[in-house]
Amino acid sequence: MSPTHDLNIAIMAIGFAHSLYAGIMLLLKKNARLSNQVLAVWLFFISLQMLFSLFNTRFPVTAFPFLPFIYGPLLFIYIDTLISERPKLRYYYPSLAVPVIAFFIVSLIYRREPVLTLDSFLARDSLQALRLSYAILLMVSFLAYSILTFIKLHKHKLRIKDLYSYTSQKITLGWALFVSISFFVLYALLFIIGLTRVLVRNFPVDPVLLGNIILVFYSFAFSIFGYQQDRIYPETPVKEKPKYERSGLKKKDIEALSNKLISLMETEKLYREPELSIVDVAKRLHVPRHHITHILNEIMGRNFYTFINNYRIEEAKQRLSNPEYNNLTVLAIGFDAGFNSKSSFNTLFKKYVGVTPSEYRKTQFTS
Repeated sequence: MSPTHDLNIAIMAIGFAHSLYAGIMLLLKKNARLSNQVLAVWLFFISLQMLFSLFNTRFPVTAFPFLPFIYGPLLFIYIDTLISERPKLRYYYPSLAVPVIAFFIVSLIYRREPVLTLDSFLARDSLQALRLSYAILLMVSFLAYSILTFIKLHKHKLRIKDLYSYTSQKITLGWALFVSISFFVLYALLFIIGLTRVLVRNFPVDPVLLGNIILVFYSFAFSIFGYQQDRIYPETPVKEKPKYERSGLKKKDIEALSNKLISLMETEKLYREPELSIVDVAKRLHVPRHHITHILNEIMGRNFYTFINNYRIEEAKQRLSNPEYNNLTVLAIGFDAGFNSKSSFNTLFKKYVGVTPSEYRKTQFTS
């Protein structure tokens, strides 16, 4: 056996063991949520694919890998359940498994046939239509579900600004966006390499080995990040009405709540809490969360993130221009104002003021 074959066996064995173990750990995780369960199922499917591939090195079990058709749907479902305020299994989820079931049946029927042999991929035989259908539909699956996942993550990034006054990888899901984009890019590259291997007989890269390496990489990446991922949306009472127009706020109530909200910031300076969320403010004011969202979005014309960080920036500006705070570093002033990181302080300050905090301080003490 060639070194490439032995390496492929080792990669598949590692992928099988890790995916199975990581899936079990996610299911056993304390307070495991629906998103954890979906990710565990995805990891089990990866483990199963590795197992099929290992068996196929000895004797034919399936004609070709059929489980990759479930990777895109499960990525989409995982992100959907992760960013949903009240995650649930949607009625159309089972229909997403139709392609994998169909190709599973076909792969069993043709398990003794060389369906996806790269050297004869373009051969004009009775299996040509099956080969082309498999390749095209798999590419479409990865492309379609990658786009749908990107759209979900983009909408989530906009929505969380109504809930949080700060950003982090676990809230914005920057890690999920990066991994999802690289997931699509690497698999697109794999398709290109596979096509090149079909057209160029002596092409040195083995797409099968590369595909297994990519799959094992994502098994590690999603299991690690997914296990560390906390709940994004705060728990809300089931009876709470999400729509502003149904909030029941009258004009006098709106004015009173607006004054209380402003007083909470200007008097108690609640914005100095670095991980302040709209739920924290709602608890302090003893009102439903959507009442505050109504005031901010419909009356003040801003989201929670902008509302809180404007106060933080004004606080930082006052301190940066006050000689009494010259003993403090710019970063210390930013933290005291409520920012939770140097990057967010510098980025937001420059966005709203036009210069960095350091540049602003210099302009205040130069004649």
